[in-house]
Amino acid sequence: MTGRRPFIERLVGKVLRRPYRDALGRKGWLGPLLRAQPHVVRRYALTLPGWPRFGRPLRIVLLADLHVGSHSGDLARYAAIASEAAAFEPDLTLFGGDYVNMQLLGGGRVPPDVVAELLARIAGRHGRFAILGNHDYVYGEHEVTAALRERDIVVLDHERRTFAYENHAIDVLGVPDAHLVRPQAKALLAGLTPQRPAIVLAHDPAWFADVPAGPFLTLAGHTHGGQIKLPGLGVMINASRAPMHWTHGLIVENGRHLVVTAGLGTSGLPLRIGVPPEYVVIDVTGG
Repeated sequence: MTGRRPFIERLVGKVLRRPYRDALGRKGWLGPLLRAQPHVVRRYALTLPGWPRFGRPLRIVLLADLHVGSHSGDLARYAAIASEAAAFEPDLTLFGGDYVNMQLLGGGRVPPDVVAELLARIAGRHGRFAILGNHDYVYGEHEVTAALRERDIVVLDHERRTFAYENHAIDVLGVPDAHLVRPQAKALLAGLTPQRPAIVLAHDPAWFADVPAGPFLTLAGHTHGGQIKLPGLGVMINASRAPMHWTHGLIVENGRHLVVTAGLGTSGLPLRIGVPPEYVVIDVTGG
């Protein structure tokens, strides 16, 4: 979609009172009903064509779609998740957007600076990079970006950065948002060259369609893995332009690799069925 945001996002942006000020994420009398189910750690070991064969695989930790405050007890929950994720000692820590809770009802209005402090507890030997999701833009892109940058997390706004791992240069490209298609995103992806491996951090897996063949690993969220997966029916919607088979997990097409995380929070309703919250740990080397 180009141009204006979907009507529901514009409505939510007008109804919710910002800036958020509830650093405790209180849920009121609904609290006992709104606890998140236990999360899982989804692990992948990838051998990617065109990547260097490392002495030790590059370890990436990816967290996305936190929507902090969408469940009761979220501050303690995310503190525990941050501690657990940090224990994996990632070389690269990536945050895939949608940090704030934009559910219309139920409270939990946690401000971006509190969310950023939680995320900053996860180190990354070779860097920490973040992009914004559509909910972050609805809340206020400048406020969310500033909170992350104040915690020394690099926010990529249609940008490319480079880090070195075992003397090999690897690019990280950031493609934020989900509901607006910007020409700078298409230009950024068109600039990928097969001479250098790259990680494409995209909020929406729909951008995988624009990633050319080459030594490129695309990481995305946004879909929540469908959030609800019914027995016998599976996932019915993924809130994306991406085809349904790109909704969750590892996808390999024409030599290209995509990992889509189901994320950790919820939107719309504070409910998951058949799709537990998760974050992802990926070990990457070359073939």
